[in-house]
Amino acid sequence: MVVFTFVVCAEPYKFEAIDTMLNLGHAILKKGHKILGIFFYGSGVYSAKREINISPSMRDLPKRLQNFVNENDMGLSACSTWMNFTGLNPEELVKNASQVGLGGLSEWMAESDRVIVFGPGG
Repeated sequence: MVVFTFVVCAEPYKFEAIDTMLNLGHAILKKGHKILGIFFYGSGVYSAKREINISPSMRDLPKRLQNFVNENDMGLSACSTWMNFTGLNPEELVKNASQVGLGGLSEWMAESDRVIVFGPGG
């Protein structure tokens, strides 16, 4: 079994980073591997926001993200520094997401065999 950590550095609907992460995540889990957690960094913290203003015809990425995490028992964290930069509050994040510093990410990375980054960077 291979243990993964995902890092998301893109806003929702930009570069299809969340879609790609979710699709890859399902494939990884189907193969019997484990995803330790998803960490949102840089402008990617917006991807952890629970409520975003979308039209009914658009896919609901916060709901898809929430379902994926709930169904697969993994951690979900957003960078505390970037949350402060953007003005996001922990109450605005999807359910069970936490505000964590880079130390939390480094702990996941130390426990993981692979780290995959989605998006263009911070």
